Amino acid sequence: MEKTAENRPAFSSQMRMIDFHAHLSFEGEAKWRQKQGILTCFSAGTPRQWEKLEPVRKEKYALASFGIHPWYADQFRSRSYRTYLQECDMIGEIGMDSVWCRVPLADQQRELEWQLQAAEDLGKPAVLHTKGQERRIGEMIRGFKGKLCVHWYSGSLEDLEGFLEQDCYFTLGPDTAALVGGKLGAAREEEGKVRRRLLEQVPASRLFVETDGIGAVAWAFGEEKAEADRVPLALRENMECAAAWKKMSVWQMADRMEKNLKEFLSPKRSESEKETV
Repeated sequence: MEKTAENRPAFSSQMRMIDFHAHLSFEGEAKWRQKQGILTCFSAGTPRQWEKLEPVRKEKYALASFGIHPWYADQFRSRSYRTYLQECDMIGEIGMDSVWCRVPLADQQRELEWQLQAAEDLGKPAVLHTKGQERRIGEMIRGFKGKLCVHWYSGSLEDLEGFLEQDCYFTLGPDTAALVGGKLGAAREEEGKVRRRLLEQVPASRLFVETDGIGAVAWAFGEEKAEADRVPLALRENMECAAAWKKMSVWQMADRMEKNLKEFLSPKRSESEKETV
């Protein structure tokens, strides 16, 4: 059943953290995350991944996104999976990537364009993967009528401006607090500059935190072993980091991100979305 504003998960006072973007890592993870107080949007980038999310999608505190990930754009045609796009809570992650894959950019662009149009037609928000193709995607989304969230932005300061101009939402990657605090070394100082600019320029009403999954947290910190307990720790650290930059308490930031999610999922832009806190 397609979720609507009426039957999506309630946001109780106990659900203090939202992991806006994660990939399923182990059986029972959705229930484990719920016990940790984390409402999670699990992402599927292939039809098989979406099918594996079927039991997860029934959990009370789980959302699910679907879209043909750019890494698989030469293997699948998103138009063949319109039913999945109708069933998901948001479309994505979709986009283009010239850093971590060798899929022809023509295939990636075709799938991105078709899925952006599907998002408009279905009235659903979309989540963008922009690795190495920030400028091109920034141009492609001009005129898009729906809501967009840029997932774990890692492009240049210059290319960031294009997304800021278009009022996109952004997620803070799991290494944000460490990068902003200069704890990951001089080699990653440029990443820190971009992340600080993002925190300066993006209003609190457009921010989320994410882990991208347990393995991604380990990767972000250069660790070989992925520990599930790093998930709530990373989310909390980055919420605290965002709160400090926005001169809010972490509880206020948690409330703000809950509102952001409700607004992102709603089919129409509300008056509160015009806030620039």
